[in-house]
Amino acid sequence: FLKMDFLGLRNLSDIKMCIEYVKENHGVDVSFDRNCYDDEKVYELISTGNTTAIFQIESSGFKDFLSRLKPNCLEDIIAAVSLYRPGPMDSIGKFIENKHNPEKVKYAHPLLEPILKQTYGCIVYQEQVMRIVQDLAGYTLGQADMVRRMMGKKKLEEMIKEEKTFIFGKPEEVDKNGKVSRAIDGCIKRGVPEEVAKQVWNEMKDFAKYAFNKSHAAAYSLVTYQTAYLKTYYMPEFLTAVLNNRITNIKEITNYVSYAKDEKIPVLPPDINESKTAFSVKDGKIRFGLAAVKGVGIGVIDEIIKEREKNGKFQSFEDFAQRTIKYVNKRLVENLIYAGAFDCFNVYRSRLIAVYEEVLDKAISIQKEKESDQISIFSMFEKPEKIEVAYPNLNEYDSKTKLSYEKGVIGVYVSGHPLSNYENELKKFMFSTAKLLNKEIDENGEEVYTDVNDGDYVEFGGIVTAFKKVATKQGQFMCILTVEDLYGILECVMYPKVYEKFRNEVELDSVIKISGRLQIRDGREPSVVIDKFVPLTNSKQPIKEEKKSYLVIKGDCLNDYDDLFDILSGYPGDVFVYVIKQGKKYKLNYTIRYCRGLISELESILDTNDITFIEN
Repeated sequence: FLKMDFLGLRNLSDIKMCIEYVKENHGVDVSFDRNCYDDEKVYELISTGNTTAIFQIESSGFKDFLSRLKPNCLEDIIAAVSLYRPGPMDSIGKFIENKHNPEKVKYAHPLLEPILKQTYGCIVYQEQVMRIVQDLAGYTLGQADMVRRMMGKKKLEEMIKEEKTFIFGKPEEVDKNGKVSRAIDGCIKRGVPEEVAKQVWNEMKDFAKYAFNKSHAAAYSLVTYQTAYLKTYYMPEFLTAVLNNRITNIKEITNYVSYAKDEKIPVLPPDINESKTAFSVKDGKIRFGLAAVKGVGIGVIDEIIKEREKNGKFQSFEDFAQRTIKYVNKRLVENLIYAGAFDCFNVYRSRLIAVYEEVLDKAISIQKEKESDQISIFSMFEKPEKIEVAYPNLNEYDSKTKLSYEKGVIGVYVSGHPLSNYENELKKFMFSTAKLLNKEIDENGEEVYTDVNDGDYVEFGGIVTAFKKVATKQGQFMCILTVEDLYGILECVMYPKVYEKFRNEVELDSVIKISGRLQIRDGREPSVVIDKFVPLTNSKQPIKEEKKSYLVIKGDCLNDYDDLFDILSGYPGDVFVYVIKQGKKYKLNYTIRYCRGLISELESILDTNDITFIEN
């Protein structure tokens, strides 16, 4: 029977989606059925090591391997995919050396040349092991496959017996059931010296337990080449497909958005007149989809887009409110404002926040009047009432506040980044959270990180986005910090001795350099145990602000805090929250965004007098 493995690779969806975007934007039909897999520019890209988002070869170790190998054909990619695994990795140096210096390729016997020529004299594939025992010792294909399985399963006793057969051969045998086992010539009978035969056997024996199935590697490598081809010629479309295919994974979204910016591909915030439901690409620019905004359902977005397509782009915020009031609610609109979806109307976000409830209330009122039965014959000739609003003379939010709100509703920074002034300094560090995205399945079937190991000593920089003190059983204090760099977030831990030393340096929004040991534990997200903590001071503009805000809640009337916590969790930001219960003040592990939507939800479970906002 033919055994077939079907693997569900999301990279196949990356390819399909990208081809659709290319057709839409460029009118080009990309078909790999007609592709010869020999495009020089594709191999040039792979050889630079710039392989982020390319199937199988985006880990830092693989990037280094490929930049040294300089592959120029599909056979090189197939071999690279097979070699970059535990065990075969030991042969990488020899493989690279022989590729670039053909005169160094040596064959223990001439019969090996046609078998090992494509892999520069190295045994890489299981099929090569099978071919060697066939050509050098006269095994049948079935017998050769038995040797492959024996070596792969490390059956030592059987391998000792088989070595003699490989060298000296064996006569035809008939077992007690009458089954005939064909004779095997052996290497000596075929003119291969005994010492050479032993050398070849030992090399096969050491490598066969790790050798890869070439047909498997070849199938994978076709996907590698196809993703590399699309990235080479249509990078904006390709990255848009990658983002849409990982749209529920905020870590990967953050990483690929940052990468797109590194590649000078603009990534634009959601726009009520330009965005589609998901990520889209136009004129080489990637646009966030409206569905990326928290609290915004896909069904509502579909209705908004239908309205836009039917009756034209929205002319103003008021126009948007009147035309979509059937579908939207106040929290949804608030989140769209903070995401920058209405920036196209050239009104400060701070001013929109000040008036949006009034505008929506007026839109509801007009809608109800339309739907009422009290329509006179004269109203049929009147122009529909339009909303007019006087925007208050407010300044726009400062950069830090604006970005904080933006990230709170999108999950990533889009219009800027609080670390932008530190970018050059941060990129000097060898470690970043981007190294925690690359994983593979090891030989035991377990998921492992490819770029880092448990216990690695790392140095990196970022901004402290949250921290909390924790009392130990001994009555000392340790500190758990959330640190964010350009690519993602990472939990960092200061144990009591270190915290005592650096406690005065730990502040929210401080930009710091951290040194410590990486911890990778089963079932847990990676973290860093800090031993050094140093503020970074190379910023053009200081991020840290002295002004702090607090939300104080009187909680004596609350018996169950679940509803309170559910509401607070829906408005992430940088405002601290305290609860007063029976005269005692407790700090919650929440920092929130103070806004009308939050207050409206809190008033559903609390009295207005029990909610106090304090700005020092």
